[in-house]
This record gives sequence, structure tokens and C-alpha cells, in this order.
Amino acid sequence: MTVHRAYLGIGANLGAAAESVERAIGALAELGKVQRTSPLYRSEPWGVRDQPPFVNAVVLLETPLAPRALLDELGKIELRLGRTPGERWGPRAIDLDLLLYDDLEIDSPELHVPHKHLRERAFVLVPLAQLDEQFAPLRDALDASELAGVVPLPRSDPPSRESVTPMPQGRLRPLVERIAALARFLASGDAVRVRVSRGEDEIELARRLRPALAPRSSDGASAELAPLRVDEIKADIVGIFHARPPAPAEGDRFEGDRELGYIEALGIRTPVRTMGAGRIVSVATADGAAVEYGQPLFLVARG
Repeated sequence: MTVHRAYLGIGANLGAAAESVERAIGALAELGKVQRTSPLYRSEPWGVRDQPPFVNAVVLLETPLAPRALLDELGKIELRLGRTPGERWGPRAIDLDLLLYDDLEIDSPELHVPHKHLRERAFVLVPLAQLDEQFAPLRDALDASELAGVVPLPRSDPPSRESVTPMPQGRLRPLVERIAALARFLASGDAVRVRVSRGEDEIELARRLRPALAPRSSDGASAELAPLRVDEIKADIVGIFHARPPAPAEGDRFEGDRELGYIEALGIRTPVRTMGAGRIVSVATADGAAVEYGQPLFLVARG
């Protein structure tokens, strides 16, 4: 099997951009072997200036895929990670570019290798030269003001890329966040016991009450403490979450069904609703963040 060397550019500036770039790097392992990865860089937007700064990186991938097949697979990863159609050079949940492929030169309507803007973009040439010094002259040919707009991001404990799907890390953080949110809810409200069930997983927290505060039945005996139900409001599709003003916040109460926001994908807006009365225990996403199918967005206490 022939293996090819491809340099890939990665960028994002919507939602948790650095996390999106890291997730994209992990997904690239599906297409071959990720040999080297540059640090993450914060860069000023290119082409369309009126938008948030980007997080960028470059990856060296060894892959058996032909150029066109590789380009198609990059597009599939973009869609899976929440990219939707938008303005050219505008904001992106994720962007994957094929920069170089072996020593090939390809010029077709669908594919240009080397990437036709390679020599113009500091956010590509800075991380590219970091991976391979042969690209340093191209980097140094750019104006100093352009290079100054590309700044390394501090990175501590980056997620492992050993696995194609880093599920243990992806599930641990939401679990810890749910427990912390439930603990805050118990401390600030009147509930004495809360249980969240999801498939085979179950979390239950109880608050110890002083004897004088323990609820009693009509005959004076201590009443059984009924668990308060907490529902997870999850994403039904992959896309970008947009909050409805006023933005939902932890502690918000509502008497009936309420639209908390919507998920936009391919120009279609899918509402995110509370599905009844309750109180928001935890907000697990941010306005403008890329979300995946089944990802928890809110915890809502009922009763």
C-alpha cells in the first residue's frame, strides 16, 4: 500500500474554537497516521476582517488516500464537527484545507495543490514552517505585520490523540460538570435529593438535613424524601447552537414549555425546548458553540 504525505491546515473561530481544532486533529487519525502536529495559534481573520479571531494549526498526515478522496473525507469530517454553509472566508465552526500532497501540483476546478493561497497566509505558513524548516523562507517573505498577527496559544494537557475517538475524556468532563451542577443546585434550592438517569448510568446526590428541618408526615414521622427528577435537554442534530434572548442561565425558572434557542445546520433551524415547566440546573453549551447529535445542552429540574 502506497502512503502519501499530506499537510493539512485546520482553523475555527466559532464556539470553543481550540477544542474544535483538537477534535479535528483526533478525527484525522481516521484517514491515516498523524505524524506531526503544530502548536495551536491565534490568528487575525483573513479575507473578511469583521469576525472573531481564528485558532489554527497544521498537521502532517500520512495517508493511503488519493488527493480527491482525501478532500472528500475532509469535507465529511467538517460536516460531522458542525460546519454549515456560510460566507466565503467568513466564520467557521471548523475548516480543513489540503495544503500540500507529496510533490504533486494539481490545478482543477475542485482542487488546487499546493493550496492556491498558501504563500499569502501567515496563519498557514507560521505553523507549517514550525513543522518543516523548508517552508521558513515562504514564512519570512511575508510582511512583519502579518506575522505578528499569528500568536501561539498556551497549551496544557492537550487531549490524547492515541485513539480515533477519545470517548473516555469526552465523557468524563460532562460527568464531572453534571455532578458539580447538581451539587450547586442542592446547595442553593429546597431539594433534598436529586437523581439523573441516562441509559445505564445514574447519578444521585442527597443533602443531609438537620433533624429540625427534616420533613415530617401528618403523623409526625419523617417523610420519605422523593427524588427530584432532572432531565437532560440534548441536541437532536449536529450544528451551531444559538440562544434565544434573554440567554438561558442557571437558576432560571419557567412555568411552561420554553424555547431556549435553536440549532442551525444547512440553513435549517431546529428549536431547543424545555418540554415543560422546571428550573435550569446547568447550562452545558454556549451561544454560537458547535454541538453534536446527542450532546447534553441543559439540565432541567422538574417538580
